[in-house]
Parts: sequence; C-alpha cells; structure tokens
Amino acid sequence: MAVVHADQSLAPGQDCLSRLPVELLLRVTRHLKTTDLCAVRQCSRTLESALHHFFLQEFFQRKQFMLTEYSLQTLLDMARHPVISQTLRRVSIGLEEYCVVNQEYPEDEQQAAFLIRAVVEQHAIMTNGRAMRLLAAAFSLLPNLETVQLRDYDSPTRFRDGPHEAWQSYGVQRSRSQLGENARLVFRKTFCPHFSTRAFVIMMTALAQANVRPPKLEVLIKTRLNGLGCAAFDLIPAPRLSLPGGGAAGKDDGEDDVYVVDVLAGLRRLHLKLQFNLDFYGTDNHVAFNAPYDGESKRQVTAERLPLNAWLAHCPNVEWFRLNLEELADDYNNIFLSQLGLALPAHYPLPPGSAASRDITLPFASHLRRFDLGMASCYGDVLLQLLRRMPTLEHLSLWRFSMLMKASSPHGTWEHFLKALAKDPLCKQLKKMVLSQLRTVTFHYTYSSMQRTHIVSLNRQSSIEYTAEVGVSMASWLQKVSIRYKVDPWHASSGAESDGNAQNDDDGDVHEFESDDGHQVSEEDEDYWG
Repeated sequence: MAVVHADQSLAPGQDCLSRLPVELLLRVTRHLKTTDLCAVRQCSRTLESALHHFFLQEFFQRKQFMLTEYSLQTLLDMARHPVISQTLRRVSIGLEEYCVVNQEYPEDEQQAAFLIRAVVEQHAIMTNGRAMRLLAAAFSLLPNLETVQLRDYDSPTRFRDGPHEAWQSYGVQRSRSQLGENARLVFRKTFCPHFSTRAFVIMMTALAQANVRPPKLEVLIKTRLNGLGCAAFDLIPAPRLSLPGGGAAGKDDGEDDVYVVDVLAGLRRLHLKLQFNLDFYGTDNHVAFNAPYDGESKRQVTAERLPLNAWLAHCPNVEWFRLNLEELADDYNNIFLSQLGLALPAHYPLPPGSAASRDITLPFASHLRRFDLGMASCYGDVLLQLLRRMPTLEHLSLWRFSMLMKASSPHGTWEHFLKALAKDPLCKQLKKMVLSQLRTVTFHYTYSSMQRTHIVSLNRQSSIEYTAEVGVSMASWLQKVSIRYKVDPWHASSGAESDGNAQNDDDGDVHEFESDDGHQVSEEDEDYWG
C-alpha cells in the first residue's frame, strides 16, 4: 500500500471509500461525529464531492443565531456565500441574553472583562439599529428563505454527536469557552418578556427592510412567564436603511419608510406565543385592567386588543395559526379570546395604503384551515364564539386548555362544550380535531373579600384525536367523546387537585407532534407548542 503523507491529498479513486456507491457511503458516515465527518470529507476530492450536497442539507439548510455582533456577522457571511445562500431555508433567532445576576461577576479578570463587553455590546446593537441592519442584509441575500423563527430552546435533534447534543445558536460555544463554568450563571435563555418583544420587533423590521416575505413565521417560546407583549405588534413604519454586505434596502421606489405589513401579506403559517402579565397597570399588555375594585361592584375590565388585531388584519393568507397564551392567567385569557379578531374601530389608525378591512371579524381567517390553541383558558361560550369567526376552519387542536366554570353554573364543562359544538354548523366543516391535557377550572367567589380559589380537575386522557373517515361523523364522535370529559364530582367538591398541583403538572411547555406526512419529527419539520 502506498504511503500518503498528511500534507498530501489523495487522488480521486485512490481510497476504498471513494469507490463506494453514494448510498453506502452515507450509511457509513451517518454515524460519525461532526469533526470526524469533516475529516472524511477532506480525504479526497471524490469524497468531498459525493458528500457535498448531503453535508449542506444537514448543516446549512437551517441555522440558529443569537443577537450578538459575532453571530449575526456570521449569518451575513453565510448569506454572501454563493452556495450556502442558496441552501439556507430556515433562520432561527435564539433568545440567549448576556446578563449579570445580582451583580456577581466572575472571579477571573479576563472572564469578567469579556462578560462586561458582551453585555454592553448586545444592548448596543439591539438599540442602535446594528442588529436590524445585519439581519436585513442577510435576509436580502437568501433567495430560498422559507421560515423565520424566534425561539428560546435548542433543538435536541443533533443525533450525530450524541443523544444529549443539540443545535445551538452560533456563538454559544465561543461564549462558553470564554466564560467557562460562569456561563451557566450569566449566559442563559432569557426569561424577560421585554427582551423577547424587542427581539421580535428587530426581526420583523429586518424582514421589512430586506423586502422579504417568508411564508412561515414562528415564535416558539417554552419558558413560563415569557412571550410577546402588545408592543411587538406595532405597525408604525421604520425609516429605510442602507444595508451592508450588498443587500438592497427594500423597494427602490424612493419611499423613505418601510412597513411590516408588507411582510405579513405573504404569511401562510403563523405561530405566536403571547405574554400578559408584564405589568399589571402597564401599557405593554394585551389585556388591561383599568378600574380598581371599589368594594361595591365587580372589577371593570377592558381589552386593549387593538395592536394584535390590527396586526392580524394584515395577514389575509394565513392557513395555519398556532396561538399559545399564558397558563393559569384565567381572566386575561378569557377577555383576550373574547375580543380576538373583532372588527377594528373607525378611530384606530392604520398604515398608509393598508388593505386591511375594518368591517369583517377576524380578517386573517378567510383562508384559515388549521387553528391550534395552547396553554389558554376561557369559558365555553367564548371559545365557541371564537371558532365561529373562522369560516374555513378544518383542523382544530386544543392543548393544555382550561375550561373555566363558575360554581353556580354547572353548564360550563367540557361535556357541555363538546355537545354544543356537535350541534353547531361549524362541526360539519371540521375534518380533524385533537384534544390533549384538557382541564376544568371551577371558581368559588367570596364576595365579602373578593377571594377566589381554584379547583382544577385534570382529565386523565393525555391526548385524543379524530380524523374524518367514512362512517364516522364529527358530530357523533364529539357526542361520544363528551362522556369522557365529565367533571369528576369527587374532585370538584373536595378540591383534591388545586392550583399548586396544576403548576407542578408539567409535561413541558413544548409540545411535539408528528410531521404532516406522518413520519417522525426531525429538525427540518419539527412542530412545537412553544
């Protein structure tokens, strides 16, 4: 056997692997770790050529980045690459945040200096427009971009490198190498809803600056007490910017402003996670409680629903809408869902040239086929009214959904709702329905002190699904299933499962489904309840 030195490259066909068919070569190399796979690709030009397409599909079809100069500059470099720019189809923005916890800096001087620079830099690029410009420049150079995500988790599907490895945001490993063991303390997924809202605004404005209309927009957040406030859905135009890296700054029509509504018109899939309790009396809240209790009457409530409704009114082509709310925020959820999609009042300002209608309810639902609602709660009549605003709905999924029921009114149970849905005209158009981890919440009011206690009855069936088939109608299935969702009298009277147990009943805030084609979920087609 000829001896090949390390500094010499093998000639085509000189090694045994190069003579294998591509199918066998892929089976051999799929068990290699990433570093070993890269070493194999460097053995010869034949191997590199045979594995090139599959290497790009695995490592560059979808990438996750964080809001730092280093990470976003890398995204721009990939977008400038003639091959990678054609391959990259999904860009995820991670919610990693540099912070100092309780003013505790690392003892190592270099680590402390790195942390201070990282905190200042991240805050600066998110406020001075630098992050938006880098994102916009990269978006404008990705012709095949399909999905843009904002998420606070790492996909655990990096099976090549081990069962516990994940696809992390680009730059995380660099930060951990700089901070060492202190990375766990000062570098983590944010639990601040204000940070998520700012990141979402930056991402959407960057898409508008780049004049890009991806068909899929997903906000996947699993952290409790985190999500998007109503400030994330503001439609105020942004000034047009010149983009670095050769990207065109939107339309070349001489206009000075760009509008997020231009991005919304192209959406086909929309996944959102909302946050309510940012500040009880604050303005960045989807539901505002205005009138305090005066000891004589109930608290008066009004819904500050206009920003999100106006935002949704500019999404006329959405076919799949997934909405996750804040679990256990019962009053907020009920008021919000009762107002979702109502017609916009005449006094509410819309952007110039807006095609949104003020007269119809839930304007974005004209093409809606699938609606997923998770970690929400409301009364049965509110949920039924919301579904009636979706004239083309065919697929309904409810996950970790709490049906509110007053102790004085026994007709607010899941059994009552499912029977009412079975008799509703909406039932005739539904082809698929998924019910998972449903709950019933009973209120007991003491009007002298306005105290409220929860008695939560958890349904023991984790998931139940109906798919339209010959001989089984949706109405008959709902009537049959309603029997399973009767309120257990023992639990309803004794309060065996209270709010404390409900909070600890955590199967994870991320819910994973199988892919649409029936295969096991992969990183490419994973669908989460964020």
